[in-house]
Amino acid sequence: MSALNSGWQSAVKKAKKIGNKVDKIVHNYPKLPEFPLGYESLPFQIGKNVSMKSYNTFLDRSESSGYKFRWENRNVYIIEMADLQHEAAVSVLFKYFDRPNNGAIRGPISVYGQPYHYNPTGNGEKIAPDIAVRGSKAHILPSNPHPGLPPGDVKGNPHARIICEVAHAQNINAWNTKCEVWMYQTYVRCLLGIKLFPKIHVRRTVHQARLWTRVALPGSVLSTDATLATAGVHVTEWDFGTIQFNTHTPTGCTAPNLINFQVTIPITDVFWDPPIVGGVPTPFAVFMPGTVVGTNFMIDLFDVQQEVLDAD
Repeated sequence: MSALNSGWQSAVKKAKKIGNKVDKIVHNYPKLPEFPLGYESLPFQIGKNVSMKSYNTFLDRSESSGYKFRWENRNVYIIEMADLQHEAAVSVLFKYFDRPNNGAIRGPISVYGQPYHYNPTGNGEKIAPDIAVRGSKAHILPSNPHPGLPPGDVKGNPHARIICEVAHAQNINAWNTKCEVWMYQTYVRCLLGIKLFPKIHVRRTVHQARLWTRVALPGSVLSTDATLATAGVHVTEWDFGTIQFNTHTPTGCTAPNLINFQVTIPITDVFWDPPIVGGVPTPFAVFMPGTVVGTNFMIDLFDVQQEVLDAD
């Protein structure tokens, strides 16, 4: 009996293996490289003529740990990888966004790493931020199936209200475009982008931060994207490495608590949750749970700079 059972299990495994091979051929899934990539090799193409459905299935199979991808004109590229500098920046930001929960394990603010959402400018392909922040399910309305309102992520959870995109391997133009794509979704109230450049010399770095908001801030300018500018989206920019992006002169980001290198984001953005009347979001007063500590996320870019330096 045991021999029969063993033979049956072997046959099932063999059939499954054959089925997977046939499935990959029929659906033309992207193929990950069989050798290690360095960030200097990115973007790296891993698929041609890949349908949106095959691309999404590829992501669902979780074969892609450590990489971020872009699907463009049916081509698939690895655009980012989880090297230590990238993850150092993500780690600092994660802690800042969790701080108003005041140590609660399951507080009113939910902070997640790379949950898939639908590209708001695409045809249903999935994209993932480095960090997604929203109110917990107890504090915001449930989502409706894509593309309904309120919107959700691909699992039907409420859509992120604050997005963070960190780039190390991506060039500055690709990173900027990815950031602006998120702002086409009105439920994304702001987006913080961090661009890390290769280290120039020991303790000499170039980093940029950009904050996209739906209100004008001191020193901000309208987005260069015409659609976003019409919608009133503004951008504020910081050079927060040890030297500036173009001139290589000192930035002045040399210590913590310098007001010129602090990013302020209202915590109420997390709980932006308008009632839907006649299929349209309507004006409302944002409710912030009493257990939340503070009124703003205060992100000190010096902390990001130093954490990335220590990770190099």
